[in-house]
Amino acid sequence: MLAPFTLSIRHRRQLSLVASLIFATAFCAGLLAFRIAYTRGLTYTNLAWNLFLAWLPVVSSFVAYKLYCQGLSYCTPLLLGSAFIWLLFFPNAPYLLTDILHLKPSDVPLWYDLILLVAFAWTGTFLGLVSLYLMQTVVYRLAGGLASWLFVVGTLAAGSFGIYLGRFLRWNSWDIFTNPGQIVADIVQRLRDPLAHPQTFAFSLLFFLFLVSAYWMLIAVVQLGQHEESQHT
Repeated sequence: MLAPFTLSIRHRRQLSLVASLIFATAFCAGLLAFRIAYTRGLTYTNLAWNLFLAWLPVVSSFVAYKLYCQGLSYCTPLLLGSAFIWLLFFPNAPYLLTDILHLKPSDVPLWYDLILLVAFAWTGTFLGLVSLYLMQTVVYRLAGGLASWLFVVGTLAAGSFGIYLGRFLRWNSWDIFTNPGQIVADIVQRLRDPLAHPQTFAFSLLFFLFLVSAYWMLIAVVQLGQHEESQHT
């Protein structure tokens, strides 16, 4: 008798999460649209594209999560494809944090631009963390807790390095298809002689630690909610 009710609660929570992400995205879009109308300029319009890219990992992770939960074994290629797209575009989500570097005085009050950039940065980062949580859940059910946390650490480390490649070397996720040789050459060059590229590893390490702390807080909040729920059942 409790199964339909439990299922309904799960669906409501999923809808609530999606609604919150859509609301945050709409808020970002509204801030940007107002700025464009006020200044009649296109400054910061690249944020809209970056936020679109940040949605790709959460959509692909949700597809992978639903396929796994429904046990659609015949859709394994689609599940693996969704996981690959997620991993490829995952760095684009927290990458929005680095757009705060563009903050500078203009005809718009500085506090407005700060809110604009922080809103995009937070929304993009949270999209990425949600997508990572969904993928960790799949890995946890497939391989256990230790494997799932090794997966998280590896993803955040690779993602932080990917953010460096995007911000400082200006590589995009799709360049792995259009110019893979040069990307590999840039990566190998930095791994072969790390002392010659201190910024690469300092930035990647600090960004990795920041993402670990942010994801840890998200997991702590989720577990707190689950604990409180169990106390009332």
